Amino acid sequence: MAILPTKDYPNIASGGTQGDASKIRVENLIGFARIPLGLAGPLTIHGEHQKNKVYAPLATVEPTLVASCSRGCKAFESSGGIHAVVLSEGMSRAPVFRFASPIDAVSFYRQVPGLEEELRCWAEDTSRFAKLEKVVPHLLGKDVHARFVYTCGDASGQNMSTIATHKACQKLLAARGTELKIIDFQLEGQMASDKKFANIHVYEPRGVQVFAWGVLSDAVCKVVLGNSAARIHGAVMIGQQGAIRAGMMGSNVNVANILAAMFIACGQDAAS
Repeated sequence: MAILPTKDYPNIASGGTQGDASKIRVENLIGFARIPLGLAGPLTIHGEHQKNKVYAPLATVEPTLVASCSRGCKAFESSGGIHAVVLSEGMSRAPVFRFASPIDAVSFYRQVPGLEEELRCWAEDTSRFAKLEKVVPHLLGKDVHARFVYTCGDASGQNMSTIATHKACQKLLAARGTELKIIDFQLEGQMASDKKFANIHVYEPRGVQVFAWGVLSDAVCKVVLGNSAARIHGAVMIGQQGAIRAGMMGSNVNVANILAAMFIACGQDAAS
């Protein structure tokens, strides 16, 4: 793809790349969207191994988002901060193996545990960091959806797990496809629910599962949040009832826009 000339698109020349638009890997590049960047915090996080005072960069055009987030941080900071522990980690990709009949699919489903070591060798050959932790099969008609779950070092690992799983599936099809009666495979069948919130993530988290908690005193609630702890708790309970009635997945108020603002500020895929 030819890079558009910066003389015709002045935003490119002043978009943070020192005029070198060739370093931007986006198709049909015409410029940059500039988003206001605010800083929320501080907030002390008590982890299992260390304690840190952190700030959150938020890229957003939504008025009051940074202020609201900062006020929440102030309330918890005044109450000793937040405690957090990592419970599990697992980036998944869920290919689908296709068969001519349900009985062939059942046979493969039962053999998946015995194939795990071979799949692990093939998958981990693609990366120094990807480690295949488990393969969990799900039988649906004549198809077997297999959730490949990885740890990926310090990376989010969505591309890493995709590349590793693709190679493992290709190798399996080439080496044992006829024996296992695999007709074909598709790299993803939506059981990984990539970039979509799904019920499966409640009990099989995709990414890092973190358990965090903090305690707000009544005094802090009144001074910082302008209401008593009892009234705030009551509002949360009412919100949960409404969320259940509406069929919502979860009952938070505005976590999504805070996370999106943080992801954009840090150069991450906002859909993740």
